[in-house]
Amino acid sequence: MKKKSINYTNHLLSLVIILIFTCCNKVEDSSITYTITIDAYTLDNSGNYITTGNTLTFDSHEQCQTWSRTVGADSHSSSSHLHYNAADEVSFDNESTSFNWTEYGPELDQASIDATCSAGAGGVSKTVNDVSYYQDKPNLYLKITSVVAN
Repeated sequence: MKKKSINYTNHLLSLVIILIFTCCNKVEDSSITYTITIDAYTLDNSGNYITTGNTLTFDSHEQCQTWSRTVGADSHSSSSHLHYNAADEVSFDNESTSFNWTEYGPELDQASIDATCSAGAGGVSKTVNDVSYYQDKPNLYLKITSVVAN
């Protein structure tokens, strides 16, 4: 009789442990992808964040995502022209609404940014969320403004 009681207790304990891990251990469904929209802001003299009207849109799983933006005259050109950037090693935490990526660029054309991203050298790690403003440049701040599950 004592042996049956021990087996019953062991089986019950095993069942309880399985239920705890099944119910309480949150496992993110990797089949769900998200579209993350990040807006760019500047900071005025009063400390207010002012939207620039520029947005970045990312996929939570796609690697080497590229985009371009128009920039003014710089060392590359005396007139406005495009700069290309890429995001790799992306990860999104839906629970904390934070998006991480390694950014590459700028480059002057699509082929160059594709090669830079594929090589994975010289990238800068960035983390943006929907609560605080991430300072990307001296007067450019990023913040998540939208997340859509696909």
